Amino acid sequence: MRTSRVLVICCSVAGIITLLWEARGIRELHAELAGVRKDLQTALERQPDKTSALSPEAAQAWREKLELIKLRNQVRELKETMVESHSGGGKVGLLAAIKALFSAPAPSGPWKLRPEWKRFETLATNQYTQAMKSLTGATNEYARFLYLNPAAKMSLVVGRTEDARQYAMDMMVLDDKYSRGIPEKANGDIVFTGNLVLGRIALDEGRTEDAKRHLLASGKTSGSPTLDSSGPNMSLAKDLLAKGDQETVLQFLDLCRSFWKSDGGKLDEWSKGIQAGRIPDFGANLLY
Repeated sequence: MRTSRVLVICCSVAGIITLLWEARGIRELHAELAGVRKDLQTALERQPDKTSALSPEAAQAWREKLELIKLRNQVRELKETMVESHSGGGKVGLLAAIKALFSAPAPSGPWKLRPEWKRFETLATNQYTQAMKSLTGATNEYARFLYLNPAAKMSLVVGRTEDARQYAMDMMVLDDKYSRGIPEKANGDIVFTGNLVLGRIALDEGRTEDAKRHLLASGKTSGSPTLDSSGPNMSLAKDLLAKGDQETVLQFLDLCRSFWKSDGGKLDEWSKGIQAGRIPDFGANLLY
């Protein structure tokens, strides 16, 4: 009897400690989220629909500021995933309950996740939900233009193919508008993601030549803080390798050298593997 009481007390103390840890993690995440939202709102308020009037240097600085805000949000999402992993796996704990109060309900499935996302369903659906929430909440055309990027990518990831196609086309049209058709002024992420999405859709539909064209077009991006540091998303390249097209993928990797200079030897490693007839392990570069 005495032993049972000790066990009950120990379990209770452990439970309280776990709840306090989760509560602390939640407070920190909400604080970070509020900071990201504040920074984004301030940035958009200072530059509404007038980027075409900026000098190339000022426009680039503006894009880089928004990229840094986006990277901060991605770090916050990774922390959120870590908190969830410590909160008891499948059981509904304090974290899940509070998230249910503060988060918008996720769009219903069924989801048709891309193969590389199969083990990350929760992360994929959360990112899709956030992308759609941001897109619908855009207050001007330029804000919508920026939010179309994650909306197109994540719509494709969860199987909303027609939405992904339309978002990709819309953002590339707007990119041409804001860059005035000058490739050097184009948004690097838009060029890459737009062609990535349209290329994967083309391959799904049996239009292999269009898919190859889109892959090479994505490699001609001017880069961005994200692409320059993390490198290209290799999902379309892997799809084409699975079809036996090594030549186009090798051309694509050569194009990526112009912006991914801190690749740590990965481009050479992947190229050698492809030349040897293998499909390399692209790791996290299938999800970026």
